[in-house]
Amino acid sequence: MKDRRAVRDAPEGRKRATSTDVARESGVSRATVSYVLNNTPDKHISSATRELVIRTARRLGHVPNPQARALKTGTSNIVLCLVPALTLGFVFDHALDALTRELAKRGYVLLVHRISDSLDSRSVQDIWTYLTPTLIVTIGGLPPSETAVLEGHAPAPVVSDYGIVEHNRIGQLQADYLIDRGHRTIGFAMPSDPALRAYAMDRAAGVMQACKNASLVPPIVCVVDESLKSYSECLDEFESAGVTAACGHNDDVALMLLEALRSRRQSAPEDLAVIGSDDIPLAELELTTIALDAEVCAASITNKVLAALGAAVDVPVENEMLSLLRRTSA
Repeated sequence: MKDRRAVRDAPEGRKRATSTDVARESGVSRATVSYVLNNTPDKHISSATRELVIRTARRLGHVPNPQARALKTGTSNIVLCLVPALTLGFVFDHALDALTRELAKRGYVLLVHRISDSLDSRSVQDIWTYLTPTLIVTIGGLPPSETAVLEGHAPAPVVSDYGIVEHNRIGQLQADYLIDRGHRTIGFAMPSDPALRAYAMDRAAGVMQACKNASLVPPIVCVVDESLKSYSECLDEFESAGVTAACGHNDDVALMLLEALRSRRQSAPEDLAVIGSDDIPLAELELTTIALDAEVCAASITNKVLAALGAAVDVPVENEMLSLLRRTSA
């Protein structure tokens, strides 16, 4: 009879452990091992048996063959994540990290692919030549219209993060705070990056609604690019319109407004009150902002993806996603 330790103690370079080895070491059938490692639904396997198989597979260094699994089930353990071709920023980078960890615990691999500013369905379809994901996730700026284009061609279900963060409410919270502070002419600085347009339009609409609720004139909306010159020109536009307080689309935009003020030997809130959104680490120095709890955002996105996979949704969401942090800029 073959000594079980021969498998356990096999020297590096020997043939990798198979599902047969895992079954023999665990004292269960190969079918049970397959059901557990492939997370097969509708199979009643006790938690003790499931944990034993997983523990044994890890100890033996068993790695399921993804190609064989894909041929057998018609899918893979790959979750494809499509993101805009830009740096997502602190909050969404955090969400990607959390999603990667939680999926890995359940035997899935998150594959991140950056796409162009405008969804090119042909280039996205080329991906299907190389892989068949079990789920497709869009994060960081694809509006519903572009997600719909994707859904028409995708070989797997599509899950979007759109709607998880209440961008309209962010704009309202920003403007409400400034209005409560006595400001009557509000500005909104919007980034020109098309990948952020869906979020920016929602936040601008929130600012507009807050002004309408307070019977104020509509906000002065200024589109800015990445240059300091653009922000200085935005300040000129705000000044000529009598704007006394401005909402930045996010903290990056708001911090650039503050830098443009300093370049003109002006300051906030004396010359212009400024509020941002997201609460990135650099905002801690001076920026009043609407904090977007990165942990809550990550958990919300992760839970939505897990639910779409039919996996257990057990990532806790304990805090409010949005909160006001008052600092010195407004």
